[in-house]
This record gives sequence, C-alpha cells and structure tokens, in this order.
Amino acid sequence: MAMIDWLANHLVFLATPTFAISWFVLAAFSAVFIVFDVIGANRGLNAPLKVVWPIIVIFFSVVGLAMYLATSRPPGIGRVHGQEPKMERLTEFSRPRWRKVVASATHCVGGDGLGIMTAMVYARLNNFSFWSEFWFEYLVGYLFGWFVFQVWAMRMHDNGWLMALWKGGRAEFFSMITVMVGMGLVMRFVTPATVGAEPLPDTYAFWTFGALGLMVGFAFTYPMNWWLVAIGWKHGQGHESMRDNR
Repeated sequence: MAMIDWLANHLVFLATPTFAISWFVLAAFSAVFIVFDVIGANRGLNAPLKVVWPIIVIFFSVVGLAMYLATSRPPGIGRVHGQEPKMERLTEFSRPRWRKVVASATHCVGGDGLGIMTAMVYARLNNFSFWSEFWFEYLVGYLFGWFVFQVWAMRMHDNGWLMALWKGGRAEFFSMITVMVGMGLVMRFVTPATVGAEPLPDTYAFWTFGALGLMVGFAFTYPMNWWLVAIGWKHGQGHESMRDNR
C-alpha cells in the first residue's frame, strides 16, 4: 500500500484541467500528423497500423508519437519514392525484434483500448461494480481487438476467414489478458487512491487515468507480445510474407 500511496501523491496532476487539456491537444495534433504521414511519406506501413497508430496517440499523446517515430517510421522515408521501395525500407527498418514487438503490442492496445474505453464509458454511466466493469471491458475490448484488428491482420498473411478468426482470436486472448492486468491494477488501486471514487466520463480524470491504464497495459503486454512474435503467432510489422500491403 505504501507504493500505491506514493503513486497517488505523485499522480494528482493527471486530474488537473491544465494537464488533461494540454495532453489531449498535443494528442490531437500528433494523431493528425500521423494520419497525413501514413497517407504520404510512410505509406508503406502495414495497413492495420495506419489505423492503430492514430488511436494509440489519442491516448498516449506525445509518448505515442515518440514511439511511432522510433519504431514504425524509417528515417528519411519521405525521400524514398514508390510503394514497393517504401515497403522494403520499412521491412529492413523493422528487422530488430523490439520494433516488431512494439508494433505488435500497439496493434493490440489500439484495438483493445478502443473497446475498453467505450465499455468504460457505458459502465461508469450505469454504475457497474468494479468486477462487473472489469469483465465487461475485457469482453468488449477482446471483441474489438479480435474482429476489427486481429482478423484483418491475419487475413493479410494468406489466411482464409476461418483460419484468420482462429489465429486472431488465439493471439488476442493472450494479449488481452496482459492488457487488462495493467488496466485493472490502475482502475482498482491507483485511480481511487488518487481521485477518490472511480471518475465519470465528464471529468478530466476519467480520460487521463484511462490513458494511464492503457499505457500500463501496454507495458504489461509487451513481454507477452515478444513471446507471440517469437513463436510466430503475431507478426509485428514489415512485409516479409504479406499478400496485400496497400
């Protein structure tokens, strides 16, 4: 509990209007930059990640932008001309496994996070208990991640629909467990200790602590995604075996 008290004392600033507004304004500018970047200079990026990175950045703000620049945007990609050369440059840039794993974890947290935050809004407005909210968020996040993002990614690796459903659901199951462990720890201990009762969607704390929970979830799911990439259950990024890269 001493650790929770320490965190609570040092995270009060997250609930302030100044921080929250600054964080999400920077997030909006960062997301717009990425949208234009993947349409233009970095269009060789894997298609699902073109959607996922702006979602991540909406919550992770400038931290997410830094992650994108370090892991999914090859230096000088704007000076590379042609779709295939851009894809080849991204594939070469993505050879270090840590970059592939960041992309894999981002793909997970982006899809899951969209579902989790949607479910959290509904749960808070309807006075769910902690565990009811937790499992509701797990279910909605899992379904978002599985059907919207994982199946899409698996289909791009020459999998038929049934195989894509199976492989996507398998990868999402393990990823989602670890995301929700991180998210749940923030929801159960850190947020109440810092701002009292679980905040509602019309408060700054709801969104900033939701973002914090997703970032902690990312940290928890990174080792899991390392293992999933290592055994070939997820692919990260790059075009070594893609059939459709536009």
